[in-house]
Amino acid sequence: MSGESRVVSFTGVVESVEKELIPRLYIGRIVSDDGKYVVEMDLHSELIVFKPGTRVEVTLTRDIPSYKDGVDLVARGTIVSIKSENEYTSYLISIGGLLFILKSKDSLNLSPTEKVYIKISEI
Repeated sequence: MSGESRVVSFTGVVESVEKELIPRLYIGRIVSDDGKYVVEMDLHSELIVFKPGTRVEVTLTRDIPSYKDGVDLVARGTIVSIKSENEYTSYLISIGGLLFILKSKDSLNLSPTEKVYIKISEI
């Protein structure tokens, strides 16, 4: 993966995982080690559900990242909306209907309708 393909990469901890009303769906929350990023995302039990306290690396790229098949979560999504809230800018990404929200204190070089890859791996 080229360095220019990477939009953002950070390490953090899965802070919580809660059941949604829809069967087999969960909402996961990841907070970066430096507090600059917060992820709230839909997780499906047939894909992967991280346990609270799990250390992860989250990476957004424009090109498909290298990954460990069957170990890392890699998905392609579309930027649906970008909005500023308090000290964060929220990037709403749709992954085939599952939602991935990245809240960032930094402005990221992303625009609506752009396609990105999301990679989450345990560390």
